[in-house]
Amino acid sequence: MHNLWIPVVAILAVAGLVFGSQAYSEAQRDAHIAATISERLNSQTPAEISHLKQVNKGYGVCGDYALSRAESGHFYYNSATKHLALGTDAPLYHDNCEGVSE
Repeated sequence: MHNLWIPVVAILAVAGLVFGSQAYSEAQRDAHIAATISERLNSQTPAEISHLKQVNKGYGVCGDYALSRAESGHFYYNSATKHLALGTDAPLYHDNCEGVSE
């Protein structure tokens, strides 16, 4: 019976590492997007991002941003190329986020 616990604990530990690292990398991605939006718009405070939707098989993110000075809008971020498109008029946003359901 004791030999059964070793594989069970090992499997749980590996599962925790996999899911924990995925959550950590998504949090890093979100922080990078917020910082990039703030930098692009010359704001000293980080942007707040919300309503995130993954598109293009997880390589892109569509969402909304808001800054402290009441400026807000939509964005598209490509995780592979690190390209950011702000506003619904941007071709990247239009091509990737236009048909995404809420």
